[in-house]
Amino acid sequence: MNPPSLFILLAESGATVVVYTLLIAGPLLSLLFFCLWRNAKRTRDLMTATETSPIGQLTEGPAEVCGLTATSEEPLISPWRQQPCVHYCFHVQQRRSSTNSKGHTTHHWVTYIKDEKTLPFLVKDETGQTVVDTSKIKFVINQDRFSRSGLMDDADTDLQQLLETRYNKKTKGWIFNKTLKYTETSLELNEEVYVFGDASRLGGGWVLSDGKMPLIVSDKGGAAIEKSIERKVTWFKVLTVLSAAAGVIGLFMLLA
Repeated sequence: MNPPSLFILLAESGATVVVYTLLIAGPLLSLLFFCLWRNAKRTRDLMTATETSPIGQLTEGPAEVCGLTATSEEPLISPWRQQPCVHYCFHVQQRRSSTNSKGHTTHHWVTYIKDEKTLPFLVKDETGQTVVDTSKIKFVINQDRFSRSGLMDDADTDLQQLLETRYNKKTKGWIFNKTLKYTETSLELNEEVYVFGDASRLGGGWVLSDGKMPLIVSDKGGAAIEKSIERKVTWFKVLTVLSAAAGVIGLFMLLA
């Protein structure tokens, strides 16, 4: 086979791979994004239709409440800020590099430490209180503290001590500092939160849990949560259309 014929064969093989990739992946991704869009839209519509209710006026079904966190147990203490809380997440990520067979180097972040804990807790207002079922819960909360360290930038002394004493980890490698970033989020005691969830009776009181309305707890306000869900609805809709279009393009290329 002469070189021009070989190049033509390789080009045709490559085109065939592209066609079948579009033809198969396009519809599958479109179906996936459609399901995600439908779920996000259902959540958005529920949130839009649900008004913030005083806890004392809750009824069974989708609910939104605003109140202060409380617990009957010994509160957690956040690892970094040392604040009493009902939930915390201390997350340390390390920057890693990898080189492929062609010599191209890419950088990515991997989890170095992730310490997350949640206590059973309540939310209360002047009209009453409700239990929050923490078995399936999503937190949307502000970042309380952030820091980075790297090659010529030492981590703060308190971070170095925390990593070594609590997690048996070091911020330094054999010679240089590791490239790390640190974040901590928490829900402190008596912090105002918005809670979306399904309300149901629990003895003589109420419990908010994951159900028709997903259980979301946030210190950013109800409007901020609704906006984040709205963004998901938009993105999943766009990705659904683009994936379907890719499948149609693959079909046209196959027929051509």
